[in-house]
Amino acid sequence: MRPICEAAKKAGEIAMHFFEKELSIKMKSMRSDVVTQADVECQKAIVEVLKKYYPSATFVLEEGYEEAKIPSVETVFVVDPIDGTLNYSHSLPYFAVSVARLSFGKIVEGAIYIPFTNEMFYAELGRGAFLNDKRIVNKKRPTMDRSLLVTGWPYDETKLKWSMRSVEKLSEMCQEVRIIGSSALELCYLACGRFDGYWEVALKPWDVAAGALIAQEAGVVVGGLNGEFDLESGEIVAAVPSIFEQLRSALMEL
Repeated sequence: MRPICEAAKKAGEIAMHFFEKELSIKMKSMRSDVVTQADVECQKAIVEVLKKYYPSATFVLEEGYEEAKIPSVETVFVVDPIDGTLNYSHSLPYFAVSVARLSFGKIVEGAIYIPFTNEMFYAELGRGAFLNDKRIVNKKRPTMDRSLLVTGWPYDETKLKWSMRSVEKLSEMCQEVRIIGSSALELCYLACGRFDGYWEVALKPWDVAAGALIAQEAGVVVGGLNGEFDLESGEIVAAVPSIFEQLRSALMEL
């Protein structure tokens, strides 16, 4: 098993150990942004596993990381120990472990493990995307009115009204808009064809680093609201080629 997948799997096992048990829950930036002791234990396990293989690696961690920039060095791991903690804290099974490896600012490897369904998504830059070691490509080409889209609510309250307007606008254009509550899981579902398009703002790098690579390697177009995808911009638009530009144009009009 690849080190990045081994780390994600180990964290997923810890998350399931704590699942549906009484948790100590703390709020962070707002009442929907929470952290549990399971997040901390999962993050610790990920770092321990990866340090065995990459002893000099740098880690950008959701819990306890306060730097504004991702360092441009040879090996950086961007880690979200439990993406979808609010779901997790309510015993909803829609959460994932997300780990990405960056090299001098470029995402070169990503693993996302969904413990509840035992699904391991993996991608390496230029070598494709995989679900449980089987190659995945999203070959769907729906029109916008036949597409199923997904988004998420921002933890930045200044972006909340924009997000609500975007849901209202896109709901009138597509079949329906879903909000699952885990950007990592949503991007994986897009990669394997369960969704057709995704957008979100006010994100952190650990929310989308692995998922963006997995989606891109599965044939999904990944960009920003006004250009190319930038991990530190906090914005992402991702969709199958048949609706990408229409989706982005609709969002830019807002």
